Amino acid sequence: MSEEQTAIDSPPSTVEGSVETVTTIDSPSTTASTIAATAEEHPQLEKKPTPLPSLKDLPSLGSNAAFANVKVSWGPNMKPAVSNSPSPSPSAPSLTTGLGAKRMRSKNIQEAFTLDLQSQLSITKPELSRIVQSVKKNHDVSVESTLSKNARTFLVSGVAANVHEAKRELVKKLTKPITAVIEVPSKCKASIIGSGGRTIREISDAYEVKINVSKEVNENSYDEDMDDTTSNVSLFGDFESVNLAKAKILAIVKEETKNATIKLVVEDEKYLPYIDVSEFASDEGDEEVKVQFYKKSGDIVISGPREKAKATKTSIQDYLKKLASNLDEEKVKIPSKFQFLIDAEELKEKYNVIVTFPSTPDDELVSFVGLRDKVGEAITYARSSSKSYVVESLDISKAHSKNLTHAKNLIMYFTKYSVLKGLEESHPNVKISLPSIQSLPTAETVTIHISAKSDEANDIKAVRKELISFVNNIPPSETLVITDLDYELFGGSIKHYLLASESSVAFVQFGDYYPNDNSILLVALTEDEDFKPSIEEIQASLNKANESLNSLRTKQNNMETKTYEFSEEVQDSLFKPSSATWKLIMEDISEQEGHLQIKLHIPEENQLTVRGDEKAAKAANKIFESILNSPSSKSKMTVNIPANSVARLIGNKGSNLQQIREKFACQIDIPNEENNNASKDKTVEVTLTGLEYNLTHAKKYLAAEAKKWADIITKELIVPVKFHGSLIGPHGTYRNRLQEKYNVFINFPRDNEIVTIRGPSRGVNKAHEELKALLDFEMENGHKMVINVPAEHVPRIIGKNGDNINDIRAEYGVEMDFLQKSTDPKAQETGEVELEITGSRQNIKDAAKRVESIVAEASDFVTEVLKIDHKYHKSIVGSGGHILREIISKAGGEEIRNKSVDIPNADSENKDITVQGPQKFVKKVVEEINKIVKDAENSVTKTIDIPAERKGALIGPGGIVRRQLESEFNINLFVPNKDDPSGKITITGAPENVEKAEKKILNEIIRENFDREVDVPASIYEYVSERGAFIQKLRMDLSVNVRFGNTSKKANKLARAPIEIPLEKVCGSTEGENAEKTKFTIEEVGAPTSSEEGDITMRLTYEPIDLSSILSDGEEKEVTKDTSNDSAKKEEALDTAVKLIKERIAKAPSATYAGYVWGADTRRFNMIVGPGGSNIKKIREAADVIINVPRKSDKVNDVVYIRGTKAGVEKAGEMVLKSLRR
Repeated sequence: MSEEQTAIDSPPSTVEGSVETVTTIDSPSTTASTIAATAEEHPQLEKKPTPLPSLKDLPSLGSNAAFANVKVSWGPNMKPAVSNSPSPSPSAPSLTTGLGAKRMRSKNIQEAFTLDLQSQLSITKPELSRIVQSVKKNHDVSVESTLSKNARTFLVSGVAANVHEAKRELVKKLTKPITAVIEVPSKCKASIIGSGGRTIREISDAYEVKINVSKEVNENSYDEDMDDTTSNVSLFGDFESVNLAKAKILAIVKEETKNATIKLVVEDEKYLPYIDVSEFASDEGDEEVKVQFYKKSGDIVISGPREKAKATKTSIQDYLKKLASNLDEEKVKIPSKFQFLIDAEELKEKYNVIVTFPSTPDDELVSFVGLRDKVGEAITYARSSSKSYVVESLDISKAHSKNLTHAKNLIMYFTKYSVLKGLEESHPNVKISLPSIQSLPTAETVTIHISAKSDEANDIKAVRKELISFVNNIPPSETLVITDLDYELFGGSIKHYLLASESSVAFVQFGDYYPNDNSILLVALTEDEDFKPSIEEIQASLNKANESLNSLRTKQNNMETKTYEFSEEVQDSLFKPSSATWKLIMEDISEQEGHLQIKLHIPEENQLTVRGDEKAAKAANKIFESILNSPSSKSKMTVNIPANSVARLIGNKGSNLQQIREKFACQIDIPNEENNNASKDKTVEVTLTGLEYNLTHAKKYLAAEAKKWADIITKELIVPVKFHGSLIGPHGTYRNRLQEKYNVFINFPRDNEIVTIRGPSRGVNKAHEELKALLDFEMENGHKMVINVPAEHVPRIIGKNGDNINDIRAEYGVEMDFLQKSTDPKAQETGEVELEITGSRQNIKDAAKRVESIVAEASDFVTEVLKIDHKYHKSIVGSGGHILREIISKAGGEEIRNKSVDIPNADSENKDITVQGPQKFVKKVVEEINKIVKDAENSVTKTIDIPAERKGALIGPGGIVRRQLESEFNINLFVPNKDDPSGKITITGAPENVEKAEKKILNEIIRENFDREVDVPASIYEYVSERGAFIQKLRMDLSVNVRFGNTSKKANKLARAPIEIPLEKVCGSTEGENAEKTKFTIEEVGAPTSSEEGDITMRLTYEPIDLSSILSDGEEKEVTKDTSNDSAKKEEALDTAVKLIKERIAKAPSATYAGYVWGADTRRFNMIVGPGGSNIKKIREAADVIINVPRKSDKVNDVVYIRGTKAGVEKAGEMVLKSLRR
């Protein structure tokens, strides 16, 4: 060898059983242990001392002696060295012993490895020499080798990077290639492959290894903890490169699977109320393991570092086993009529025992579940407590000549409308238990149970008496049962029609409770009447509600019915609602916008009846004829799909193929061709086997899907890793929403900025746009700032229930998170907590300023307590609290968030008034309160006499007049209740203020002050007032306000009287070919009349609005008013108003027609009203009619009502229709 060989000072280790590798760094000379080992192997070598160098040993100038070759010190010819001190150069012997010298660092290393003969290629010695020389030259290293009986050992020396590359090349050229297979979780395959195969190509190119990731999953490889299966990854190459590539792949797998989400399912529901997993979460400061328990589904979800999550799962499983052993269930047989005596809530609260009642009336076993030692106690308590109750039964089926059916109907009516709720509220100590609706069909009696505690047994008799009265007051003659309308077809429409008359006729649809039951119960409501209507009137109201369904009967009668011959087996297999064929038929009918009903085994077992409207019947006839003509389930069809779409057709483990088979109930056979993934120009013939009708749909579906699969593209978006979490969203919310919305797959790699979106081109483009927009937003608003806030002020920043911090977040669009808790040791030591604010730069600054202002405000926060006598508290608060609000407002409290003025309640003995807030605010509030108290001490009280009928004027609407007086004159005004005629009105305040207030009350407020008076017959007032529109017109057009004196209540009642609309006549059709958008109906109804007697007094007052102060430029100018001109305007306006009222009275007898405009789309009704009511005003004036546009909340909200002369109604109707059609 041409260089001195270094010794190996570490034991060899075996890699893959064919290579032994030893690496020594910075050791250019042999060690003592190596020398000893070598001496044992070669006993013929003796240790001889090396003589000291002399002058003759020094090289002469120009001599090559300094570079002379030195004998090999490694291998069979190795000779021991005198000193074990390192030599910096292998070129010449050292001149010193070096016993005291330190080891010097070197960049060179040595690596020894062994290849067993079985793994080596069969090559000649010259070939080996050429390979070794080539490696030495290419990588600038020294290579030595020795051959033993079963292996060849190599020693490579040089720079570390060169040594590793040289070793790889030697192994690659001298050994046979191998194939290694490793198993990886299926979820990791995408990360191993990388975006567009980038990661796997990098590994393959770097190590010159062929890598194949299997698409299939390994059988029986499902791992419950990982919630995943495994797949094989095979690597082909030399064993050194394979090992390096394998290590790289396993590192990716380790990173991808470092966290885990494990789900535990609690299958036994009885354990759910007792499970508490809060103790299994990690301690603070530890790597967080989250444990969530979903009580509804019984799932326990554990997420966090994999090993800790697994350990937590084991702990929870042990906990559940222990819980199961401690819980007990005991079933006790309790008669149904006594089950309601058990108070399940009380037992849960007292014993933590869950009581479950049987779901069927025949089952009398009641379940008690809880801790073993508590269940018995709970049952004992339930028995003892139930004995303290007295129970009486009332069999209402004995009423009305033992009419059992009527009794069952009453129970359904009582249950739906909670009819007995008022009775229960008036007797809170009595419990009324109705039989369940599910038990009624098979019940032979209808028994209501009434219970109460023994000492309250007398209440039972009172309740029983009232119950009997309830039942007796609803005889069968006041009910009507309809059975001729099909619930399955018209259930929703029936409910819509009957809701319009629900105020007078209640209804119960049996189909809501019992399948295939078409019965409808109508119950006439008479409780609100002063005197019970006659039987004829009751029957008329029931018939009216029944007749409102006639349009549905017409539709039902117009439906076509046809019967087809199918065997019982075929019907049950093909046409039951859960079958694929039935679902396909309904899809076809739905596309035709038709309604279809399929009844199996009717009229005979081997017959099937189909009923539907014209469109549905026509489509159904075509479908059933095709099935009759081709009834075989062995029919075949073929469809050609692109070869590159076959994998998508099959799906993962055949999942997609199985779904298609189930959807169409057919067999799908795909030829097993190796080149199915060839170019998209090649097609594959897929064979379908099944019912021909199903195959037609399956073929159409596959062709459409294949077209969609061929449109699959992949787009990339560069997203910095720090924004991945924001774009994915909490628990993947944002990513899942985009994936579902656009039917794409979005991959966020863990350590790569390239996010890929794969799916149909249109969906990919849309998802890319949204993701890009979200990224731009996050990049703009993703800046962060951390500020320190005093720990003592953290609650103030957060606010009650988080109000303050949430307001800041919403106002500035930032995220705010405290990085520590106030109780953390660091926060307690420094007295400060770090607050992180995330958002745009400007918003962060604004939010930080807001936080600083809250901290400053909290630092300025003071509290002052005043002791004020109770008699002055009312003066401080004022009527409705208006004085206190003014005090706070004057002190600047409207702009201060954290302030309070706490005044004790009237019944409290406490005299302390507490004021809290900034020091300046508190000082001003205290000054104002003291001033009020001082004024109150010097105040006087004066009583004034005002007629009882004028007290309302002194209060005003909502108390506005009284508040204005109190505020204007700084007084307290007491007005007694209406039912206290002897009560006196008093004014309390400073003497001068009381005098001013009294003067205004007597001279301006209670004086009868109106200009004209017109009496309108109450019977026609609704027409004259145009339901309030005419009153508003007088105010807006003539500045004339109308008041009604003592007839105000009657006037309001008449103006808001409900409008009777004959729905069965005026509603248009919304289904079938005759569907309508609008419908106009006109009918003669006679002159407008009302049952109200007497007159409505309309008192007219001219009250013009002074706009001069609003329209002026802000400067106050003295304006001289022309009183004579104002007086003339007033008289003219009043005369015009009186004239208009009298004209309306005169026209009332001729308004004998009513019009109804029905609209399918009520959203367009705002077109009738117009901006600011301009359009409806135009219609009223043009046609001289009453017109009422319904609100959304009205029961009948799709019909516009018009009243007037025939010509006026027709004209108004045309104008309304024109508005709707715009």
